[in-house]
Order: sequence, then structure tokens, then C-alpha cells
Amino acid sequence: MESLNDFEIAVIKAMHSRKVYGSKHIRLEKIMKSGFMPHQYGESREAIESLLKKSLIIYAKRSKDAIQLNKEKLSEIYAVVRM
Repeated sequence: MESLNDFEIAVIKAMHSRKVYGSKHIRLEKIMKSGFMPHQYGESREAIESLLKKSLIIYAKRSKDAIQLNKEKLSEIYAVVRM
């Protein structure tokens, strides 16, 4: 597994705590603002984009404005959550 920065780990943990798997999804703006201060929104957006490239999170099928955790990478996601 590739190394993740603190913002990427925080995004994964926030999505995991909301159980955003499978058919559930969450809008990008909502996850960017969950647990981050306003001056950190840019860094959280970069973390989301990085996680999309690493395929740990994916776009929801119905919307490009919503994301969900990748079910095919659950073992890697659980390893991050347990850190």
C-alpha cells in the first residue's frame, strides 16, 4: 500500500465512520468540510483527488459530485482505519 498523508487518512476515516460503501455515497463538499477547518478545505480537496488517483475512493455511478469508498480495496481501507 502506498503511504498516505494525514489528510488522506482523515478523509478515509470520515467516510468509513459514515459507512460510505457500495450504493451509499457522499457529496464532495460535505466530506471536504467534515472535520476540517475552513483554511484546510484546499488540502482536503487535494487529499480526495489523490485518493481518487490511488483508487481508494471512486466517483458514485450516478454523479461526478459524489464519492464512495472502493469496495474492491476494503482490506487496504481497513488497514488505514486501524492505524
